[in-house]
Amino acid sequence: MKKNKTVIITGCNGSIGSHLINYFKKKNYKIIGIDKKKVNDKSIIFYLCDLNNTKKLEKIYKEIKRKYQFANCLINCAGLIHNELMIKFDNGFKTHSILNWKNVIENNINITFYNTKFFIDNFSNQKTPNQLIINFSSTNANGVIGQSAYSTSKVAIETATKVWSKELSIYKIRVTCISPGYINLDSTIKNISQKEKNNIINQIPSGRFGKIKEIISGINFIINNKYFNGKVLKIDGGK
Repeated sequence: MKKNKTVIITGCNGSIGSHLINYFKKKNYKIIGIDKKKVNDKSIIFYLCDLNNTKKLEKIYKEIKRKYQFANCLINCAGLIHNELMIKFDNGFKTHSILNWKNVIENNINITFYNTKFFIDNFSNQKTPNQLIINFSSTNANGVIGQSAYSTSKVAIETATKVWSKELSIYKIRVTCISPGYINLDSTIKNISQKEKNNIINQIPSGRFGKIKEIISGINFIINNKYFNGKVLKIDGGK
C-alpha cells in the first residue's frame, strides 16, 4: 500500500477498532480515529467526540479536510450492542424500553449515516479515485431473540450499504459491509453467559467463535478487491 493513504476509523477505541489501527499501521496508512473514549496511541491522529453530536462531528471532518486534504477510506466501526426482550417479566409485566430502542438506533444506524454523509461532503469531489466506505453489520442481522433493536439496526446498515453503493458509484466510491459472526472479543463475551456461548457454538458449522485476525483478513479482502461493491461480506463460520 502507498504511504500517503489515509483512513478514518470511527469507534477506534473499541475491541475491533483497536485491531484495525494495528492493521493499518502495518499498511503505512495515515490513521485518523474518532471515538467518544480517548485513545492513547500517539501514532494516530485522534478526535474525541460523541458521534451523535453532529455539529462537532461535522467540524471534525472539515478540519480533517483542511489539515490533511483527503481521505481514501472510511470505516464505520462505532456501534452499540444491546440485549432486551420485547416482553419481559421483571418485577411485573414490561415491554422493551423506548429509550433503549432509540439509543441503539442512534448509536448504530444514525452514527453510520452521519459519518458517511460528512465523509462524502468533504472528500467525494476530490480527485481521489477508488475511495472506499466499509460499514459494520453483524450475524445477528438475521434476527436474534433479545436483540430486536440491535438486529434491526444492522439490517438497516446492510440496506443502506446497498443503496449508497449504487448512488456513489458515479463518484468512484465503493460502499461495502462486513458482517462478523461471534468473535472472541471482550465486547462479545461480556454480553453472553458461558451457557449461551456453548449454545451458540453448537449452532455454528465451524464449531467455534471466530478470531479477530479473520475479521482483519476480511477487511484486507475488501480493500484489495476493487470489484467487491455493495455487498455484505459474512465472516460467521457458516451460521
